[in-house]
Amino acid sequence: MPFNDIYRLRVYQACHGAQVVNVMHFVQDDPIPTRGALELAQDYLTNMSTSMRGRASQNVSFQYVEVQSIVPFVGGPAIVNFPGGTTGSVSGSAVSATLAEVITIYSQRGGRRGRGRLFLPPPETSGASASGGLWLPAQTTKTTAFAVALAARYIDATKPIGWALGVWSKASGPQFPPWTTSQFARATGLTVRTTIRTQRRRQVGVGR
Repeated sequence: MPFNDIYRLRVYQACHGAQVVNVMHFVQDDPIPTRGALELAQDYLTNMSTSMRGRASQNVSFQYVEVQSIVPFVGGPAIVNFPGGTTGSVSGSAVSATLAEVITIYSQRGGRRGRGRLFLPPPETSGASASGGLWLPAQTTKTTAFAVALAARYIDATKPIGWALGVWSKASGPQFPPWTTSQFARATGLTVRTTIRTQRRRQVGVGR
């Protein structure tokens, strides 16, 4: 039964020929044994697609959602594709695939191990959306709408039964599988950051 199983969800996107992958972690809090990785992928794509695309530049192409069970570490990933030609909904161009908006994920675990970050693919980068190294309200309002939808579906006390978003800490357990449930902490809130950041490659032991 997948109740309390932990999943890694990846959203694959592309912008200006570069691949952008957003990684999130969820715990199963629905005791129905027939709901697992595939259902989570479908649930995320169905319920988050509009607000996720609503903050991204039309230069961002959405490819697929991949979900893998990591505790226990069993089976292969489940994949659900976006319809062909799915792009961001914001008109205007993003000057670089390396630029990013960041959402910080908080949990009840203290310190850096209790926080996660989503480096979201770029919105359009005209003077209406960005200036002086900051994302402006015209853009952050769109990303806040995504964060609110994410919290309503996977964090809030009134969320539907299904899955809960959390923070995964590599430093709180084994580096390689089998991993442990102690490395996961349920999310308690999200913050949309205004500083323009750059996408990065995550490596073991870096950016924990």
